Amino acid sequence: MVSPWQTPLPHGGYTMSRVVVYLYSGRWIPIMFCSLIEAISLYRQALQTGKEVYVFPFDADPWDF
Repeated sequence: MVSPWQTPLPHGGYTMSRVVVYLYSGRWIPIMFCSLIEAISLYRQALQTGKEVYVFPFDADPWDF
């Protein structure tokens, strides 16, 4: 499926923003804290292996959505 939503890649100081990467498997599983640029790289690697990960700001709780 192709999403009509597009988010531009961050640039400048935002690339070093701290985020948390989650995997959803019946429940939210935090994988790691890292910089946003590292999370984007991890996301792309996960897609190549058929997995999907989600990136949230480090202070967001995915259970609140």
